[in-house]
Amino acid sequence: MVLDDSLTLELRLEEVVALLFFTIDLTLEVSFRELRGQPLDSSDIAIVLSAMGLVLSVGTANYFIAGKAVQLDRKAALFKSIQPYWDTFRDWFPLLLTTLMYYSLWGKGTLLLVPHDRDTMLLEWDRRLFGADPTLYFQRFVSPPLTAWMQFAYAFHLYAIPLVACFIYLYRSWNRFREMMCGLVVISFFGILGYLMVPAIGPEYTLHNLYTVPLTQPLSLFNRQIEFMNFARIRRDCFPSLHVGISFLVWLYAWRNSKKLFWILCPIIISLWCSTIYLRYHYAVDCVAGFLLAPPCYWLANWLYPRYGRLLVPVPLPRAWAERVRRLGVTSAKFEENS
Repeated sequence: MVLDDSLTLELRLEEVVALLFFTIDLTLEVSFRELRGQPLDSSDIAIVLSAMGLVLSVGTANYFIAGKAVQLDRKAALFKSIQPYWDTFRDWFPLLLTTLMYYSLWGKGTLLLVPHDRDTMLLEWDRRLFGADPTLYFQRFVSPPLTAWMQFAYAFHLYAIPLVACFIYLYRSWNRFREMMCGLVVISFFGILGYLMVPAIGPEYTLHNLYTVPLTQPLSLFNRQIEFMNFARIRRDCFPSLHVGISFLVWLYAWRNSKKLFWILCPIIISLWCSTIYLRYHYAVDCVAGFLLAPPCYWLANWLYPRYGRLLVPVPLPRAWAERVRRLGVTSAKFEENS
């Protein structure tokens, strides 16, 4: 089949980083399963391929919706009316990307590189660094009111991201918002790779026989939140703690854009960090790793965005397809800046 034209996709940095992650994930899934003589996990493969297809579909749709029309025909007018809604969707699309990156390891994907859990190693690190098991040490502070607060703080992870992102989106520049979206995808990239290199199920399972104080509290709402989060999480997501890493990253973007918002979030974010150990989800070294991961990801995203925030990728088209593209009156040479 003769290829005589191309369709130029505009991909954002966030989408390219996510595609790179999915490519690595898919390569590991296929190669390591083959090396070990294991069958492919169809659910993991389906999630990764669907995610990659979604990113490329978004880039293709953007070609027609946000492209610069050659002729203002009916189709171009329709695309022009859709574009404001499309731009909003695409601005917030990285939140969906980070979710897909996380759930690409839903099955046994976290055991691709290391086929056994590393909880014993993490426990040993905790004992060497802190002289004890921190989750066991926290038992002396357990009380129903404190447990309720810690469960709220832990669940606040789900709200901190859209809260700070919405503030930046509404009251700061679009480029500041894009920096934060890039930061979220970059830290998810490295954090989820950490799950592959150090798979662990966490102290709530490995030390459950040693806990003598139950984590009870009177508010059923928080119990339902925790039950939902336990159901929605993948099996091995301990090292590094992205609850700590992402919340710290979000806190840094709050500082960059509003000192007032930063200080308002201060007690909740610090409580969130403590809750990861208090509620027995993470080893202390997980939290240290998440804390150390956030600043370089913050710096890297802010450095990458002004240089590679928008990438043009030419995709060859068969002759018949290229003719159809030309008939739509859309050029692949120029794009309007999404701002």
